[in-house]
Amino acid sequence: MLYSERLVVAGAGPIGLHAALCASNAGYDVTVLERGDIGAAVLRWSHVRLFTPFSMNSTSEGRVAAGESTNLPALDELLTASDYVTRYLGPLAVGSQLNGRIRTHTEVLNVGRAAAGKRQLIGRAERGESPFRILIQDSCGNEEALQCEVLLDCTGFTSRHRWIGAGGIPCTGERDVLQETDYEIADSHDPGLRSMRHAVVVGSGYSAATSVSDLHDAGVPVTWITRGDRRVPLLPVETDSLPERRALTKRANELALLPDGTVKWLPGARVMALCRRAHQLELTLSMSGSTQEVLTCDRVVCNPGFRPDTRPFEELQVHRCYATEGPIRLAAHLLGEISVDCLEQAPPGPELLKNPEPRFFILGAASYGRDSRFLLRNGLEQVEQLFGLVLHGREVPV
Repeated sequence: MLYSERLVVAGAGPIGLHAALCASNAGYDVTVLERGDIGAAVLRWSHVRLFTPFSMNSTSEGRVAAGESTNLPALDELLTASDYVTRYLGPLAVGSQLNGRIRTHTEVLNVGRAAAGKRQLIGRAERGESPFRILIQDSCGNEEALQCEVLLDCTGFTSRHRWIGAGGIPCTGERDVLQETDYEIADSHDPGLRSMRHAVVVGSGYSAATSVSDLHDAGVPVTWITRGDRRVPLLPVETDSLPERRALTKRANELALLPDGTVKWLPGARVMALCRRAHQLELTLSMSGSTQEVLTCDRVVCNPGFRPDTRPFEELQVHRCYATEGPIRLAAHLLGEISVDCLEQAPPGPELLKNPEPRFFILGAASYGRDSRFLLRNGLEQVEQLFGLVLHGREVPV
């Protein structure tokens, strides 16, 4: 019977937990695998306030399930990432519908088919007759193999950062000099910032803008390096309906364009090399006209964006976009969207969630690949679309 089948969700973030909740409601035997703690990826930017209100980052089913053990935020409340995990994701994970179904500190190492290799039954529905075989590892290094009939990749993309070097590859010295924490958003409450004389921020999106703003608030002079030759670092969204995003865009642009301010903006500079000189870092930049400039700073804040970690799923038949690394059907749909406002994206529909691999679905941030226009609402809608078919008595599409 369909609804007694085993379903595994990789990732216990907002999208993974909602998918697990929907799967449980549909009668699946659900297991969630999370290599860290609940909402670990969200907590990497715990001090950052979300642009979108709680109503857009939760569902009615989720609020009911989480409300068993907590007082939920108001629907119009703008939460920090930390509050979002503490007041919603955490209670949702321990609620009666998901309690005991989540295995934290358990990493998905590799996934394949129990009786079919990557080159077997190419593009054929018969592959779905062989269960998925999932190799996992716990925090003690113990390995185990699980099997399931339906697999959802809800791993997001914050576990694999992109590089700040020219061309998207590491600049000389980047892999040796920088740590994982250097790719996180700066926090103005970090006491270590108070003694800094100069910081460099590399990135062209809202994460970089947040770092610049927070460093400025901490009294740290900043050099901000962005891609391209825009007239402003962030292109404003016309009639932006998100006040928090609108305010950040306005402030970051003003800081970058203020004459003789403490933020120096270098559009189009490319990072060629990075090294440590005594107690400082030295960056070599390629400027316009083939000239070079050397910057010395106390810290480099790297916010170039993230990419999905596709490595655990390489033995599956997944058709990915060569530009974004997202699943090809959804990627083509997103590339056809001309608006820079993620709120204006049309729901993709369940057909775009399909892969050549039967009963394998990529949901949430990982489904957008390198496309930065993802909102939590997008991932929650994907889950609703997928399980809407199940809840209406139809099988998960293959």
